[in-house]
Amino acid sequence: MKLGIFAYNFPHKKTQDFITRLLFEGYKIDVILAADPVQLNIPHSSIKSKIRHQGIMHPATIAKNLNIPYFVVKHNSEEAAEIVKQHNLDIGIIAGARILKPLIIDNFSTGVINYHPGLIPESRGLDALYWSIHNNIPLGITAHLIDKNIDAGKILERKIIPLYKDDTIFDLSERLYEVQLDMIDSSIKKAISGEGTLLENESAYNRKMEQELEQQINEKLPAYLKAQIEQ
Repeated sequence: MKLGIFAYNFPHKKTQDFITRLLFEGYKIDVILAADPVQLNIPHSSIKSKIRHQGIMHPATIAKNLNIPYFVVKHNSEEAAEIVKQHNLDIGIIAGARILKPLIIDNFSTGVINYHPGLIPESRGLDALYWSIHNNIPLGITAHLIDKNIDAGKILERKIIPLYKDDTIFDLSERLYEVQLDMIDSSIKKAISGEGTLLENESAYNRKMEQELEQQINEKLPAYLKAQIEQ
């Protein structure tokens, strides 16, 4: 099996952690496709739920030290598609990328795995953590082979995270992230073996949450935790 990672070409914790976890799980990384940062037309959240990390290495440095071929390329470009074809990649892992197009996805013999920080189809789209709390949906990660649609494709695995009555929004955000790492090995094995369920009936996906609703999330959190824990 030949494996490639979609990453960002700047110090990025998920990129660093996914490279490390894959190697520790015994996988060989054949290619890293790293995209430069782009300006997104999405407003910043009005509440904070992520930790600002320090000490993150640049992925180019990691790749150089580990002798992993590293390409700085736009992910949805002909150049990226050609790299995938030249290296005969079977599986792609998204450690950092925007929405990938069929031009790229279709060149992987098995497919491209994404780890969505919400249950699909219940929490498709942006701000899955916030919408899950708002809609009283269990918090979890969905590993899926992507297709041309947003947060759809073939569901490989869904895992609900544990909740505790004293959790903060930071606890939930970090635990959702850590569970993604725990699912890497099992999801790759399921993809290789052909397991999974194709998502046929797609529900609507969530857009960016409005600031008025965002401001209610921390207020709703205690009742949400109580309701979910007691289920």
